[in-house]
Amino acid sequence: MKIKSIYPAGNSSQLREVLDKYSPGELLYAPIDIAKYNHKACAVNFFGDILTPAFEFSNNTHGVKFFISKITEAARNAKAKKIFIGLEATGHYHQNLTLHLRSLGYEVAVINPFDSWKERLNKSSKTDRIDLGSIAKSLISRKFSSSTVPQGVYYNLRRAARTRRKFVNRKTSSKNIITGLLDHLFPGLWDKEDTIFSDRWGKVSLLVLEHYPTPQMVLRLGEKRLTRFLRKNNTKLGEKTARKITSAAKVALTRSPYEQTMDILALRSHLQAYRLYEEIISHLEKEIAHLLVQTPGTYLLSVPGISVTYAAEVTAEIGDISRFAYAHQIISLAGTCSKKDQTGEHDPQNLPISKKGNKFLRTVLNQAGLSLNTWCPDFNAYYSRKVEEKKGRCGIARTATGNKFARLAFVLMKHESLYHPRSFNTLVQDPGNYYLSVHGEILKKLRAFSSEKILPQNNYLEKIKQKLEKEYAINLSEVKG
Repeated sequence: MKIKSIYPAGNSSQLREVLDKYSPGELLYAPIDIAKYNHKACAVNFFGDILTPAFEFSNNTHGVKFFISKITEAARNAKAKKIFIGLEATGHYHQNLTLHLRSLGYEVAVINPFDSWKERLNKSSKTDRIDLGSIAKSLISRKFSSSTVPQGVYYNLRRAARTRRKFVNRKTSSKNIITGLLDHLFPGLWDKEDTIFSDRWGKVSLLVLEHYPTPQMVLRLGEKRLTRFLRKNNTKLGEKTARKITSAAKVALTRSPYEQTMDILALRSHLQAYRLYEEIISHLEKEIAHLLVQTPGTYLLSVPGISVTYAAEVTAEIGDISRFAYAHQIISLAGTCSKKDQTGEHDPQNLPISKKGNKFLRTVLNQAGLSLNTWCPDFNAYYSRKVEEKKGRCGIARTATGNKFARLAFVLMKHESLYHPRSFNTLVQDPGNYYLSVHGEILKKLRAFSSEKILPQNNYLEKIKQKLEKEYAINLSEVKG
């Protein structure tokens, strides 16, 4: 029978294993209060006695050597055989120190700051010494939830995915500003029905905005010269488009040329930024595709509606799937599980989500839910059922769909398997043909972000290919996405 514990999963068993090997007097704890330039630390024993008072060490190799010398001396004086180091997850400042100490062979626990805060006797006061004491208490009692520091391909994938999302947000901001400026300079050029340009952000539209952003400039140029300008720049549009632009210029309400000067400068500046963001995003997406195939996140591409960027963002925020025992841990990590507020007979249901977790994972699960509702029949049926159950509250249905995808992602990544819909019946349908088409769709998604980089030999795309060829006797060497 499995024994339940009041401590976070795994912590009680770890404490039990330590106490089986060592007596309490043989244990030493070194809490560290992280800062940007100089950290503080001390050394205490299992009973909370301070063996080495708080001291400061710099955030470099010299400082780390000094820290190690201090805790080694404390361990020697106390005849301790096991040293535990603990620190709070503080933005990115703790990551390099954590990885460096682990590379030296030390066991380092990264503690959730909320858990150490709960250990303070006076929660309204905060000093470095109080912080060290609360970290030490959490470390000794093992009453904390651990944070992970991503490493290797997962670190690179997370950095690339988060950087891409930031530039996508900046690109969207620039698009909104450009739209607003155009309403000042040339109202009617981007009309409601898009009768002039089929794509507002296409080559021709941006070319006109950059060179002739006002009605006065267009009318001064004239229809014939505007037609020659469009043809000279290798666009497919010509006289008909030039006539539409000129007609819009004749009826546009606009400001005086003097008042347009700074608007024109702002417009051209944001157009330049917009093009730069597009170039950066394109480069990042190629790197993301290259990194994704080195992780089990490749299997997520077998789900209709999950693009390379969605699969990469989910994989980057989850990290190594082996650290999760069950799917609900991923939902808790995202903070999309419902709050709980039970006492006595009072047990309200359908409370809001906790939002205590990884906001990046929460965002991408939310957006993936919308995409799955559009492209995946199984998820569309689930979303529609939730909308009906929740009486049209689409936000709840979207969150539920995102959670369902989190559970599916756990299974696909954990068991390294490809997605197949509920309606798939091996007695009626040929699995070989189905997985052949799935493999083709995965290649198609990846080739949209084709990169000249050579993939490493042990990538998951190759693993999928070998598994399908072996199990279903199909040749995937000539398959093209």
